[in-house]
Amino acid sequence: MREILTIQLGSIANHVGTHFWNSQEEYFNYGGSTEELDHNVLYRSGETSSGVTTYTPRALIYDLKGGFGSMQKYNRLFNTEDDHQQVTWEQGVNRIDRSVPKSQYQHELDRMETENDPNVNLDIIQQLDSSVNNWSDYNRIYYHPRSINPIVTHQMDNEITPFDNYTIGRQAYTENEREVDIFEDNFRFFVEECDNLQGFQIFSDVDDAFGGFTESLLDNIRDEYLKTPIMTYGLSDSHAEYRTDRHKQKIILNRAFGMTRLAELSSIYIPIYTPTMTAVKTSGLSPYLYFNEFSRYHTSAIIAAAIETNSLPYRLKTNSITMAETISKLNWVRNTSLASLSVSLPLPITKNGYIETIETLTKPQQLRPTLSLLDRLSTLEKIDTYGESIVTRGLPKNMQGQSEYLEKLLKDFKDENDPLQSRFSLDTSFPLPDSFPRIFTNRVQTDGLVVNNPDYTTIDPAKSVPAMTRLVSGSMLKATVDQQLKNLEKIRFADFFEYSQGECALSKEDFLETKEALISLSDVYTNDDDNMMN
Repeated sequence: MREILTIQLGSIANHVGTHFWNSQEEYFNYGGSTEELDHNVLYRSGETSSGVTTYTPRALIYDLKGGFGSMQKYNRLFNTEDDHQQVTWEQGVNRIDRSVPKSQYQHELDRMETENDPNVNLDIIQQLDSSVNNWSDYNRIYYHPRSINPIVTHQMDNEITPFDNYTIGRQAYTENEREVDIFEDNFRFFVEECDNLQGFQIFSDVDDAFGGFTESLLDNIRDEYLKTPIMTYGLSDSHAEYRTDRHKQKIILNRAFGMTRLAELSSIYIPIYTPTMTAVKTSGLSPYLYFNEFSRYHTSAIIAAAIETNSLPYRLKTNSITMAETISKLNWVRNTSLASLSVSLPLPITKNGYIETIETLTKPQQLRPTLSLLDRLSTLEKIDTYGESIVTRGLPKNMQGQSEYLEKLLKDFKDENDPLQSRFSLDTSFPLPDSFPRIFTNRVQTDGLVVNNPDYTTIDPAKSVPAMTRLVSGSMLKATVDQQLKNLEKIRFADFFEYSQGECALSKEDFLETKEALISLSDVYTNDDDNMMN
């Protein structure tokens, strides 16, 4: 079935994952065009002890104790009898944090289920912006109990033993496995039921200790799945909070270790930074998109839409490609292990059709306003593209001129006959569940199409939107790599003794090797064809 196991590690990762899975749920109520997708790639079927058939995400979710908010390990779908090899957790207590009450939205979901009422209270939806404190506050999904994996050795927001450096993460993985043996039990539970595992999709925070935790997990995976594709999204907060300048430097160290060491263990590593409004204005999306760049609830929704759209080609029922084939186009000489993801959300198509869209959105930035999820945009006049995967979705079929529109939309990308590119166009637009933040302006109508002069009395938000993503390996990554190097030059590793403590310590030699790895990556992504072939 070409299954994929998704693994989420950390706060940003779980915000992204929550939006990702909430959007998947919409497909089951969407009908029609979603027949394009094979849901068995991401989902697993099962049966509860009472004989109820279940269909749940094939996912492992890691966070610190206290990081799961009000979420319970067991829920209305699964009880303790359904977990025949229960993992020891909090001395048998099945709630991750007793002190966290459910959000208003969670209470509303409970009410709707109890009363069999499909209509949500719109006042509660409108209050999500102010009421969300944790990713579980807007989660709509019942997960299998084995998906929920608190790191029992560390508590969220513990100032005495903060989870804030790469070495602590490596050590925490070792200690956590001694306590609960998640890899042997829960990881194997999901992978061993797969008929034809096509790869692993990893969402990992890298600003804190989760980068080190993920490295140790990937080490375990690589021991047993040496050649299985691993696509890792390394997630950083553009507004990462730091207590002191020293803490700021630790974030720089964590990001550098994450980029180099996770890229080495992954088939492809995609650095992602939470989007900012400055980046949105630069991209040309500001007429359609407005959000709170300090809210992870908001920024993670955009990232999730990009990742979900990017993943469509290897989830299709027909004419799909595998994750391995996508990666081979990006890392074909095996030294371009980084890739950049960008998104047009929405992809602006006017209500009057493709011809008007072409005639009114005459500049490339207007026709395809594209938000890069890197922290640095390349200032080079010429950008070398080594390999790319482009996905467009939700283009209306009942309008004339689609072929002309697509030709103009894609004309500056790699030639469609180039063996190192892939292009996919799906009818299925990106679905917007009621848990998705209201980040689109009034120029985006209920059907996802755009207008130049919106009717400000219209209050119905978009139900779905057209979108486009571009996953690319090329010289645009050099600016991000060089910024990492520049930041490292300011750091004296000997001052950060905590990285060199414990059985999973990192040495000065490891630090120097990280700098060398970044220098090598910078060379690879220089505008020089000969460099890439070395």
